[in-house]
Amino acid sequence: MQFLRTTDPFHTESWSLEATTNPYRVFALCFYHAGHIHEFRKWLLHLFLYIEQFEVQTEIPSFQLCCAFMAIDSVIDAAHYIHINNLEPDREVDLSIIADDAFPGQRRFASYFIEEEQGDIRKVIEKFFAYQTCDEWKSSMHLVLYHGVTDRAIDVEMDEFSVWYYLMKLLEAAYIQSRGAVIYPLCSLDDM
Repeated sequence: MQFLRTTDPFHTESWSLEATTNPYRVFALCFYHAGHIHEFRKWLLHLFLYIEQFEVQTEIPSFQLCCAFMAIDSVIDAAHYIHINNLEPDREVDLSIIADDAFPGQRRFASYFIEEEQGDIRKVIEKFFAYQTCDEWKSSMHLVLYHGVTDRAIDVEMDEFSVWYYLMKLLEAAYIQSRGAVIYPLCSLDDM
């Protein structure tokens, strides 16, 4: 097992004001501080469509994109740590979110998952890093963020659909894994 040598190995303190050495906690912090999974889906789809069309995006403010991409970068770091150390999840996931019927006019939550991956974040992480290495993911995310915050269109050389697809699968698996995690426990009257 690779040992962590810092109190903030996943670089969460800059965007969540909390350092953690637990890679599974990074997932919960991501969706608590940086945005809901539905916002990530919307932002990423929007960015990748603008990259594909070679146009400048102006709809999403730069500060929101920067915060979201810092969180995504931390999620990728945490997933890489889980991958290289083959860590077991810290708790059982609640798969009811996958089984729930969607509201009228909406798709089911985990629409990007294939059946064998449901509830097993390690399978999703394994396929994520089989597609690209950690350094290649960081480079791809840097290009997407740069395209999102610059005021002119840039030529981005990547398979936008595949990068978006694997990234969304990772974020959805991280979201499912983080459901029910306590971010900041409520203090009781005895603690006062």
